[in-house]
Amino acid sequence: MPLDRRRDATPVGETRPRGSVPWLPVALLFLLSGAGALVLETLWLRWLRLLLGATAPATSATLLAFLAGQALGAATGARLAARVRHPLRTYGLLEIAGALAALLVPVLLGLGRGLLDGPYDALVDQPGLLTFARLALALAATLPAATALGATLPVLSAAVVRRPDGLGSRAGGLYGVHVLGAACGVALASFVLVDAFGVRASYGIGAGLLAAAGLGALGLSRLPAFSPEGAQRTRESDRGVQRDDPAQDEGPTRLRDLAAVAALSGFGTFALQVLGVQAFALVLNQSTQAFGAVLFVVLGSLGLAAAGVATLLRTGRIDARALLGTSLAGAAVASAALPWVFVHATDGLTYLGAEGDWPAYLVRALATAALALGPPLLLAGAVLPATFAAAGQRTGQTPPGVRVGRLLLANTLGAAAGALAGPWLLLPAFGPWGAMQAVAVAYALGAALLPGPARPARAGIALAGVAVLMVLAGPARLPLVPLQPGESLRQVESTPSGLVAVVERDEVPRIQIDNHYTLGGAADRVHQERQGHLGLLLRPGARRVAFLGTATGSSASAARLHDVRELAAVELVPAVARLARELLPDAGGAIYGLPGTRLVVDDARNHMRATQARFDAVVSDLFVPWRSGAGALFTREHFEAVRTRLAEDGAFCQWLPLYQLSEEEFLIIAATFHDVFPTGAVFRGDFYGRHPIAALVGYRDDPPPAHSVAAAAIQIGERGAMDRWVSHPLGPFALYAGPLSAIEGTENLPRNTDDRPVIELRAARSHAGGRRGKQDAFVGLRWAAFQERLATARTRRGDDFWPGLPVEARRASEGGRALQGASALYVAGREQEAGRALAVAAELLPPALLAEAPEDPTASDVWHAGP
Repeated sequence: MPLDRRRDATPVGETRPRGSVPWLPVALLFLLSGAGALVLETLWLRWLRLLLGATAPATSATLLAFLAGQALGAATGARLAARVRHPLRTYGLLEIAGALAALLVPVLLGLGRGLLDGPYDALVDQPGLLTFARLALALAATLPAATALGATLPVLSAAVVRRPDGLGSRAGGLYGVHVLGAACGVALASFVLVDAFGVRASYGIGAGLLAAAGLGALGLSRLPAFSPEGAQRTRESDRGVQRDDPAQDEGPTRLRDLAAVAALSGFGTFALQVLGVQAFALVLNQSTQAFGAVLFVVLGSLGLAAAGVATLLRTGRIDARALLGTSLAGAAVASAALPWVFVHATDGLTYLGAEGDWPAYLVRALATAALALGPPLLLAGAVLPATFAAAGQRTGQTPPGVRVGRLLLANTLGAAAGALAGPWLLLPAFGPWGAMQAVAVAYALGAALLPGPARPARAGIALAGVAVLMVLAGPARLPLVPLQPGESLRQVESTPSGLVAVVERDEVPRIQIDNHYTLGGAADRVHQERQGHLGLLLRPGARRVAFLGTATGSSASAARLHDVRELAAVELVPAVARLARELLPDAGGAIYGLPGTRLVVDDARNHMRATQARFDAVVSDLFVPWRSGAGALFTREHFEAVRTRLAEDGAFCQWLPLYQLSEEEFLIIAATFHDVFPTGAVFRGDFYGRHPIAALVGYRDDPPPAHSVAAAAIQIGERGAMDRWVSHPLGPFALYAGPLSAIEGTENLPRNTDDRPVIELRAARSHAGGRRGKQDAFVGLRWAAFQERLATARTRRGDDFWPGLPVEARRASEGGRALQGASALYVAGREQEAGRALAVAAELLPPALLAEAPEDPTASDVWHAGP
């Protein structure tokens, strides 16, 4: 078919189509609107994650609620575009309405949280009903704002496009500018605003950007150049000349056909976005900033594609129908190649945080995302604006804004389908690589079935290209779980919550999630059980207990040797709990199936806030502080929620991975914890120099007397506890570092809160790059020096946590500190000093605690030094 160079081009001698308004000022306002909308959406996801949980169903419910509002907005915008006389003014009012409705979202979420908390305990064992309730809450809170924002493009298209043949260049250009603005909004929310101003102020800035766009549009609508005068005459004139053209039947010119293509575009781009984020979870640190970098690349690629299509169409040198078919075929081939490109761009799924500091890490993440996701998304992103242009080639009486609204509605519905099908259907069925190629097949079928120019050639390229790539670069030929020498892959599952794998070394299984978070295994059993034992010893006689983040169940399995009657095992990833029960009989198998144990598959933060249960003790596992969602478990609000759930004399034990924190970050968490638990202390979890852990223990009332703790330790020793640091009567006191009140220098430190998530943001920057994180980690000599300062302050001020501690217990605490120092000196290469410190520890600690035992790897760093 010969190219029609008049289509989608501005006529010679005219600056814009008759009856339309200038494009550039309006486009700049829409750029501002896109930035504001994504600042708000990014913070909606953060709030909803806190209120509804960081589980995969809750995340999907949040996305679905937002897309439902967008779809309703597109349908509403299509109706408005056909009726309003002043579309630019109406657009401005929609932006302002969206800003005002956005300000109501936190209020509505607060009201909905109260309604959802009541039936939570009844719904938590019925995940389908709980997800539906969460979807209803997210929908009710965000629907008004999302609907107003979703209506803006169709209405604005009615203002800038008066002739249908301008849809591709002008409406498509607006769409591209808006998505580029959205990419800027993601960058602002992820890297700048929250860190600088906090969540609430950042949210106000996002709403302010929408209001500014709306007020700007209202101001422009009063200028003569933007007046709607003559628009009605233009529409009536257009109706007089438009008539059905039988020649149009050769191409996909019916809106119904184009709507199907737009829906395919929404499905494919959103599924690729979801799958791309899942794939990058295998090689990134899973911080908010890392996911923000991936989303920035996704939106930037889609926006650049739409802007490029609009520019091409403005020249009049390309036919919209040919472009549409070519884009579908190209997206099919590029999506089929995506798994191979991703694996090679990441050097065989190598963790990107291995080298460099934070700026270098971020640049590398952006570059890798652009290299892997850029090509398929650039081609896929050209499809929707090409459908706008093809719709403009159709004659008839449907106004341009209505056409845009209908296509946008179909696109949004397709995106909702992609948001559900990607993680819940394609990923479990085919894995990440197969799921990406399934999307490629969908694009190829769309290219093959689309009528229009060069259909046979287009179909052949798309189908043959995808078929060849599926054979040469299919899932069977690409790695999914990198293995070290001596390791074997026993089982792997792709789930909406992440990639869960069981890896064996020397016939010992370990469970990994997303390749770089190891959730323990039989080899670390003693060390992991100690985390459960210590938390329970410090509340002797606890009957009702909650373990947060049970994972493999190793820590929680310690409850078997205590007097626990009811145990709530809270785990985020259901596949982890199931595999632990099946494959780790001494850990998950020993605890998940016990009478009195209740497996709660939910977000720990959300569960402790919503449940009405009371606990004698709550033990919270080690959590990666910068991981999106996990950082909220170190906030004041979470600590306060746990305190409200404690029974009289209840205790809360929060474990911290010191090797993933700097000293300042540890102090911020400790100060935040102490604000909520004035009666609290620091305990050592081991005596490692390289990878130590520590516990913050707080009480609702007073701590137990020392003799009760010693008696409880003797009791679990008689019941078979293997770990002498918790089964010897002085073992728990050797782990005691000192009271929280003795920590000095925290007065001017910020507190970690939902509004100011400083730990999540700082830990990502200081540790995600790998090399700098190792240099700044609160381990070795830094951790040992802190304990010396804590002991000095404790001596000077007096011990208000355990006043009147028996002499033997005080000596055990001093011996534990000396042993920690010995280990730190040893790993620092100061072996002679380490030997002297170990000799001091031997004088202070009972011989039974220092007897080397093969089943106890504790403090193994220093055994080689000798006294």
